Amino acid sequence: MLKFIIKSCSLIFFISMWFFLCCPSTCFATFVEQMAICAKTISMANTCTADPPGINSIHCNPAGLSKLDAGKMFSQGFTLPWLMITHKFEADPDFKGFFGQWGPQEGQEHDPVAGTQDTNSSGVLYLPIYDDTVNFLAGPTAGLSSRKPGSKWTFAVGNYAPFAGGMNHKSDSPCNYGVRTLYLQHLIYASPAVSFQATPTLSLGMSVGAGQTALGVRLNMRSPNELVALTRVLGDATKDLEIPVLSELTLPPPWFGGGIGPYDQIATFDFQARDDFSPNYNLGLLWAPRKWFTFGLVYQSEITSHLTGGYNFRYGDEFQSMMNWMGSSPLLLMTSAMFSLPTKGIPSQSGTLTAIQKFPQRIQAGISFKPTKRLKVLFDIHWANWSVIKEDNFQTDQDIQLLQLVKMLGYTGGHRNLIIKRDLADTLHWSTALEYQLNRKVELRCGYEFRPTSIQDELYDSQYFIPDLHNVGIGAGIKLPHGVTLDVGLSCLFNPSKKTPNNTSTNTNSTDFWNPVYNPYAGLDIEQKTYIWMLSAGVTMPFHAFIEHQKHLMHKQQEAIHHLIELLKKPFEFLKKSPAAETIKDE
Repeated sequence: MLKFIIKSCSLIFFISMWFFLCCPSTCFATFVEQMAICAKTISMANTCTADPPGINSIHCNPAGLSKLDAGKMFSQGFTLPWLMITHKFEADPDFKGFFGQWGPQEGQEHDPVAGTQDTNSSGVLYLPIYDDTVNFLAGPTAGLSSRKPGSKWTFAVGNYAPFAGGMNHKSDSPCNYGVRTLYLQHLIYASPAVSFQATPTLSLGMSVGAGQTALGVRLNMRSPNELVALTRVLGDATKDLEIPVLSELTLPPPWFGGGIGPYDQIATFDFQARDDFSPNYNLGLLWAPRKWFTFGLVYQSEITSHLTGGYNFRYGDEFQSMMNWMGSSPLLLMTSAMFSLPTKGIPSQSGTLTAIQKFPQRIQAGISFKPTKRLKVLFDIHWANWSVIKEDNFQTDQDIQLLQLVKMLGYTGGHRNLIIKRDLADTLHWSTALEYQLNRKVELRCGYEFRPTSIQDELYDSQYFIPDLHNVGIGAGIKLPHGVTLDVGLSCLFNPSKKTPNNTSTNTNSTDFWNPVYNPYAGLDIEQKTYIWMLSAGVTMPFHAFIEHQKHLMHKQQEAIHHLIELLKKPFEFLKKSPAAETIKDE
């Protein structure tokens, strides 16, 4: 019966793997989840449910804590990611410009972004204690476990970042209209965990995480839209249209205060928000009925973060002129009152912003089997409930002039809610890995993961920037003296070409008259190249060895300080022995 169950599990996984390999179009995949958990998961492309990575099992499968050595174990890791996101913008040859259906217009503007490209200048990381951002990405982890000899219970605590991403562009980058600065991260700064060895072949585990979510965005805003372009055309046409008395009572020239060009910068928008306590939990199971076969299963709960922070809209001169024009005559004042439009231009608006950010519940299952004594083969299937994210909804504490105006273009989100449609899809994908025991001290690892994006093409933009990705990882585990294990991993997640042709995304380049929020690249074909590198290292050792190592370091530091003090004393000793010093002493 046991053999039948094992064979059935293996058969189900092989059928599933064949289905995913032959039919990738049916898969959806991850957005920013578990890219940088630890060195082992990076080298094995996240294929670790049936072979959890030591103390980092807290996230990957808490039941795996039972595989740790008895006593107290300490783990420390560090991951250095590097994102290279390149956007290339080209004018759509079939797009005739705004009002193109009526033939070429005099003064038709050329988009200055057309024919340009740029790559992000750095990553962005929010530091909780520092309470600010730095222009690089890093992922430190740490953990401590304990199990008494002979006990079935293992206890542990650790910290890690299951969701993270961020990038920064130069101030003059053409990408700034999509996003200039962006970071989204969820840091679990304390996650106590426990596992129980229920039988010699079955272990169960659970972890509870106390986490912090941080989100920040900064972008320059423009609105290449037909109605927006019309305001500039009418403004130019009525520049000298002055009808005494009548103009001042109705429509003072130039109309719309001169108007706003389709490629003028309307505003700069930035905000930073966070939630300092976003709890979650993980449940795990690990079943090893044979030495050559293991089955793993983990459930990771949904995380709901209630973000609070500050925002700032800084308006351009053209926008302020238009708002001033809306209050420049009795007719315009009445019209503005009817439609709740602003009547006075202001340079900026700042205040408090709130939002809800969700991270999906996940289920990951995997098998590990050893066809030979030294070779281990692993398969994992990953599912995540990304469809819980329907939209981004940033709520402000006052009416925003920009939102008051764009409702005239069909925006229905209201004056205090900046809403961007997302409609992410649930994710389902696979990964596989190999581990080869080179000798008693060295394990070689490699893995592959296919991550087709969960973001719909028609809603793609620069803020939700992860396209289909291939994830290739390599690494090794090295056993050192005194029970110390060193893990290293390197991976590359890449997509050499993600194309968004003009008028295919309502969040990026739609030329639809009724889609004003937010299409900063209307009329352009966009191509994105994505390369994400991960370099990681981690060490695991008995806790007493860690303490002894710290004592040794402290001893070395004390010796260095003592040596430095002795060096500083020498000039004074020379002075004491000099004849002048002796004469002064005699006197």
